[in-house]
Amino acid sequence: MTNYLTIAEKTKPECINCAQEIFENISKISIAKSLDKVKKQMDDLNTFLYTYFLITYNKDLADIHDDFTFKIKNVCDKSSLKNVANSLIEAYSNSLLDEMEFSRNEIIDNALKIINKEYATGLNLEDLANKLHLSKNYLCSLFKEETGFTFCQYLNTLKTNKAKKLLSEDKKTLEYISYECGFSSQPHFTMTFKKYTGKTPREYKMSLASQ
Repeated sequence: MTNYLTIAEKTKPECINCAQEIFENISKISIAKSLDKVKKQMDDLNTFLYTYFLITYNKDLADIHDDFTFKIKNVCDKSSLKNVANSLIEAYSNSLLDEMEFSRNEIIDNALKIINKEYATGLNLEDLANKLHLSKNYLCSLFKEETGFTFCQYLNTLKTNKAKKLLSEDKKTLEYISYECGFSSQPHFTMTFKKYTGKTPREYKMSLASQ
């Protein structure tokens, strides 16, 4: 089986474009294979990502796995299969945009509660450490160990997820969403959103309209 670890490691939202580029290179090597063999390869990727996310992030993404198992089985040509595979990588990546609501570690559980409540107020690592009566370095290390994210990665992930929900409502301006989600400016919002989703807010909004 192809080693998909490099793809799995790059499925964090800020690296998704790199994950898809790695997949593209694997696909070029597989171009001469039959459709059934390429389907098997995609099934393997799906299973690998499911297992990786379960072990690394404690996320049971059975719904994503089962959905793409069905899609891969029913696709009729390599071109469509390639699109399905890219969507598969994006779906697993997007799962990391989901808000973490608890941690088994009491300190990080409290940290998550504060971040999830105050993410739009300009909260930074020093503020959070002071609220928890901890040093920044210790909190930074523990947060990474328990969640798989740095503080900044999680904060931006959370803001991006909130922005996606507001964009899907199609009722708010980009300026309003930028402010509501705690970004320092609209350009910062656009830059961060693209880094974590692969699309600008406008592109994401247009992709929703085309579905």
